[in-house]
Amino acid sequence: MKTICLLSILLGLPLAVQPANAQNELELLTLDEQVWVAFYDVPSRRFRTVRDKFVVRDFESAARDLDTSIAFLKVEAGRAADELQPDLNDVIKKLQTIRDSIATAEVTSSTLDLTFARTHWLLAQHFFVLALNSRESGAHKNAGHYLWATAHHVERAVLWSNARIDRKTVNSLESLRSLANRLKSSSSPDRVYQDRPIRLAARTIISVGEHLDRSVRIAELLSDETNR
Repeated sequence: MKTICLLSILLGLPLAVQPANAQNELELLTLDEQVWVAFYDVPSRRFRTVRDKFVVRDFESAARDLDTSIAFLKVEAGRAADELQPDLNDVIKKLQTIRDSIATAEVTSSTLDLTFARTHWLLAQHFFVLALNSRESGAHKNAGHYLWATAHHVERAVLWSNARIDRKTVNSLESLRSLANRLKSSSSPDRVYQDRPIRLAARTIISVGEHLDRSVRIAELLSDETNR
């Protein structure tokens, strides 16, 4: 079965066929049975590049990188939980507005930072929901991938907010990544779940949300997991 690399589509690279065991070799997840995507790093890499290009006034390149990020976010918004779709669509519109006016005085470094922080915050919640759904459906390797993405986007939300990460949060994110890696590779996922990686992710999102004074759109799901 041929597999389309969505990352190639987003980056404008030639399409490539991935082997059937690609999930075990690459940092990938399945959108459906036909599509793979290198899932968490597209906005992170592009946002950093946008910021760098904006500072040196290379607005054309910055706009192209925003196009790539917007394309990625449209894919994610299309499969997001109902609670998250309005906010994800709103941030997509904001990025499109920034893209269209990137060379004007309407866009500042602060505009970029705030928008990127909000985008990562929403993606953290989005990937948490996907991790939760994957656990419930028995797709444990995907749950590990999604948990890794959750930690990644929580961290980036803090960094783009120009806030400090306290030691407790750093430790939580490190533990979450470790558990996610174990889940991705373990033949006995139940042993990994005994260490409560989903609950750790939920508590980390709640804690960081309070720290950044950011609203949580999946509060009921998070509350259910913290009480398990």
